[in-house]
Amino acid sequence: MTDENSNGTLRRNEFLAERVRQQLEGFPEKFRELGEGGELRKLCREPTTLSGPKVNQAPEDFTEQYLIEPVLHGLGYWNPSSDRYSGTGPHFVRRPSTYRHVEIKRPDYLLKNVSPRLVCFLEAKAANEEQATGDKRRATADIEEYVESDTFAKYLETLEKRYLVAIGTDSFRWVLWAKDVRTGETRPELATVDFSDAIESIAKRDRVIEGEPDHSTTDVRKLIADEFVPAFAARSVTEFVTGAFAD
Repeated sequence: MTDENSNGTLRRNEFLAERVRQQLEGFPEKFRELGEGGELRKLCREPTTLSGPKVNQAPEDFTEQYLIEPVLHGLGYWNPSSDRYSGTGPHFVRRPSTYRHVEIKRPDYLLKNVSPRLVCFLEAKAANEEQATGDKRRATADIEEYVESDTFAKYLETLEKRYLVAIGTDSFRWVLWAKDVRTGETRPELATVDFSDAIESIAKRDRVIEGEPDHSTTDVRKLIADEFVPAFAARSVTEFVTGAFAD
């Protein structure tokens, strides 16, 4: 039998999952607005990357604006430019300069105020650049560099941080690595989630691309609640990471 506390966790996960699912819906809608359903179809079905001319924007900027940042908001990380952001709590900082004196390369996002014990980065790529097969795992390659940097880990330890959390995403695929900066122990690909099929099903349901959806709204929400929210949400990532290193 599920106890009361577990029921509460499940309800919170489902609430966040629905928020994230709603954010995913905005991505196909943008392609409809641009009249580029065919471009989205290619992203969902072929090993191709987003065309800048098709979306009138740099592919990485488009992906960040219309999918990555909305999903981060759904996960509980505020955009500090939002009128509703109170100035406290978890939020994301785009192109942070915080650690540039110890790390030449800077990540695309710093996720701030998540936990006193964590430093959380996110590396973003254009849609479909983090493919599960082949050699296009560019976001993973970048976060691996941060995780393996001993200099950076030692610097974080001086700030009394215990864990480095590095997230890589092309908005379709999300991967989370973690490192105990005191012991040097690394957990590669501690969590991985692929939204390719979910996004295609949303696009089919909303008639942005042709065909019948393979996954229902309930299926998509369950995927998010079970596999995505526990590892990536602002309220649960600390417990997820620290639990992975527990003896």
